Amino acid sequence: MSARALRWILLAAGPALLVALAAGGEPLAIGDRLEPVGLEDQHGESHTIDTAVKRLLFSRDMDGGDVLKEAVADQTGESLGALGAVYVADIHEMPGLVARLFAIPAMRKRAYPVLLDRDGTATANLPDEEGKATILVLDGLVLKEAHHLATVEAVRAQLGLAAREAD
Repeated sequence: MSARALRWILLAAGPALLVALAAGGEPLAIGDRLEPVGLEDQHGESHTIDTAVKRLLFSRDMDGGDVLKEAVADQTGESLGALGAVYVADIHEMPGLVARLFAIPAMRKRAYPVLLDRDGTATANLPDEEGKATILVLDGLVLKEAHHLATVEAVRAQLGLAAREAD
């Protein structure tokens, strides 16, 4: 099977697998395994969350998203990739018109991909805390650590990024 065919299968089946895992309604716990999942980014490009991902940067709400956005504002897709990091945003509760006219066009200005969970199924069982950025540390898609961070400085420190000088 070609890599392209496998990517499409994962893109189609991945959310269903995550929904099955989330059926109990409990967030993933340390030691649990995420299933590979495919999501599109803000440009409509397909990406796969697979064993290459070491850090999953996740936001489910605006406050957590703002912390992550500011923390990685100086990063690129390549620099996040070098960290094994991928940014995922659950935007399923965002009104569709707001997403299409404002949020996604603003995300297109970012120098790194933001994978979008538009219906909430792919991220339904990811642990999070309201108002905080989440960083999940993975090893072979097994959840090793979950960090819920309220500040830009804490996110940058968790990612091993140098503190930015104040303007």
